[in-house]
Amino acid sequence: MTTSTYSRSNSSKSVSAYEFTDGLIKKVHSLVLSSSGWASIFSSIPAFHAAVERAPNAVPCPFSGASTGGSSKNGSTKFRFRQRDLITGCAIHNDYDTSSFSDGIDVLAEYWGMSKAKTCRRILSDFFGESGMPVLSDEDKARVEAYKTLSKSVTLTGEERDRRIKSLETLYHYTKPNIANTQVSTYLKSRGINRLLSTPPRDIGYNPKMYYKDKEMQRSLILPAMIAIYRDKTGAQLTMHRTYLDATGAKADVTFPKKMMKPAGDMTGGSIHLYQPLYDATSKTWMLGVAEGIENALSVTEATAIPIWAASSVWSMENMEIPEKSLPPMDVKEINFSIWADKDKANDKGVTVGLEAAKKLQERMITFLKTRYPNANIIVVVYVPEMDIPEGKKGVDWNDVLQTSGPAGFPVGLTEEYYSYLK
Repeated sequence: MTTSTYSRSNSSKSVSAYEFTDGLIKKVHSLVLSSSGWASIFSSIPAFHAAVERAPNAVPCPFSGASTGGSSKNGSTKFRFRQRDLITGCAIHNDYDTSSFSDGIDVLAEYWGMSKAKTCRRILSDFFGESGMPVLSDEDKARVEAYKTLSKSVTLTGEERDRRIKSLETLYHYTKPNIANTQVSTYLKSRGINRLLSTPPRDIGYNPKMYYKDKEMQRSLILPAMIAIYRDKTGAQLTMHRTYLDATGAKADVTFPKKMMKPAGDMTGGSIHLYQPLYDATSKTWMLGVAEGIENALSVTEATAIPIWAASSVWSMENMEIPEKSLPPMDVKEINFSIWADKDKANDKGVTVGLEAAKKLQERMITFLKTRYPNANIIVVVYVPEMDIPEGKKGVDWNDVLQTSGPAGFPVGLTEEYYSYLK
């Protein structure tokens, strides 16, 4: 049997039909995640307006009215998106198997009556202005991995959830909380993180033997790794983030040196809680910040003594929540929440995705905090590196600032004594 191949003008390599479709799907997932989910796409299609507005509640079927197995797909409420924010677009329809719409692509393929490949090409063309052979950048590949993790957290069966919990418990058991004199401390020192190593974050650990494998590999590697606990919006442990290292403490030379374990539940609102929020009972002031990545968050704390959490991704930053137990008391007088965004070049739509996510979080936090603490002085600020983006780079972050300018490159900072309050 012969395999169909495709060749596109921007690629000298012929690819199979499967590879071409897989590339289309991955490109759609990357661009959808960069746009914070499927909501904007489905909102632009009138048939899905009610489903978007009422998610995750059920609405009448948005499809064309063709029947399945003799049952009408019109009228009664039988379709719903599983998530309020439509981050993966997965949905349930009473007339279909529960696994039929695990992704927004599946929903639109049914609505348009197209194959997955044709559906992806229409999505890329109509909503992102792209055509031809999909080309995946390193940024695209990272977003695809993040999208996979988010997708797998939505449709868990009880059995699958139990398996994931067991895997996470096993990893936790073999992870050491003491990172001194390990590849983790060497790695962090190479990123300019030094003084924090005397009081390392409570949710960072070291695992000397972590399995690593991706689709391009025949056999797994065993590598040391920095492990970070990702907590859900209530503050409970949900999953773990792995940064793979080599024997010298450098970032491992693998396709995906940073990977998230499959979560045991919904990741929406979660983050990596590196240090507890700072609360001064005398002045009744409370302080916390968030950055995108672990190294970024630690860089800000290293330079300023401000406790910073790591969102782990742009999407997680936009959607992060502060658990009830971490919020200040009701008689707080001043709340200072800082958002430390990366400085990225605009994409082909003229959007700087990281900064847009930071601004959305800022707007949401201002509303939430002012509503909850009407008598407090609420300060929610977005900080972006002032340094220029070097030629050939897509952006700069706060770790770049730390390594280039030290604490002097940061716009604010606390006095020396506050380092002793980090816990």
